[in-house]
Amino acid sequence: MRWVDLVRAAALSVGALILARNIPRRRLERAVAARLGPPGADGVIPGAGPIALDGGDRIALLLHGFGDTPESLEGLAQALHVRGWTVRVPLLAGHGRTLHEFARSGRAAWEADARAAYDAAVRTGKPVAIVGQSMGAALAVQLAATHPELSALVLLAPLLSLTPTMQRAASWWRLLAVVRPLVDGADERSIHESRARRESLGYGAVPVRLAPELAELVRAAQASLGAVRAPTLIIQSREDNRVTSAGTEAAAGALGAPEVELVWRTGAGHVLSVDTGREEVWALTADWLERHPVAVRSATA
Repeated sequence: MRWVDLVRAAALSVGALILARNIPRRRLERAVAARLGPPGADGVIPGAGPIALDGGDRIALLLHGFGDTPESLEGLAQALHVRGWTVRVPLLAGHGRTLHEFARSGRAAWEADARAAYDAAVRTGKPVAIVGQSMGAALAVQLAATHPELSALVLLAPLLSLTPTMQRAASWWRLLAVVRPLVDGADERSIHESRARRESLGYGAVPVRLAPELAELVRAAQASLGAVRAPTLIIQSREDNRVTSAGTEAAAGALGAPEVELVWRTGAGHVLSVDTGREEVWALTADWLERHPVAVRSATA
């Protein structure tokens, strides 16, 4: 075979690889854009922005999950507000915008946004409690570990362990990204209730380059568990498709908090705050926070 033929064959192979890589990515990007609609003038998808509900002299800081938005915690925010709480739900970096912006974010940006939201809440002089869901629970654990003044913490479907699939994705992401830089992350098991699933503003797609970022965040949260002193309520579904029961039980056992309660749900998926039985999840969360009144303390203490 002449060298010209070799070059031609190599070019065809590269072209085929590019097509195999780009066609599914573009198809998935179009599907996500069609479902969520275009971002607004501020770059945020309508309905996906931060939530701020002014109420009484206590602040509940709610942190959403990976690829999700404050919309997933809106019902819980409203339930806490009705019971007298001022509520803040920040939109974490890369979320609620476009998949391109999502891919540009990462662990450092998510952690910085969570810290900034906590510090801003404490600067008001009001006592602050934290509720985190999924990845938001991992961020909440890190905040609680570095703020011993916090005396109430709620973790919903906490992402505090890595499944073998997540570990492989984090280890081999560079190779995976060559073939499939964007993967379909939608799973009907995450939200059993059909209307809530249709109305979700989560991406439903995952940039492969974020796999190690998420894994590093989870490992950092695992390392922080022993430093948590706030009484902690954990709520998880037995049918959770993202987090294993064994992983959550291990995390609960590693917490340094003097009081840890683990409540198991059935009939729901991973996103407990919007799924079947959500009203009970909201009530359990509010009851826990109110049974453990938080103390005022400087964010820099």
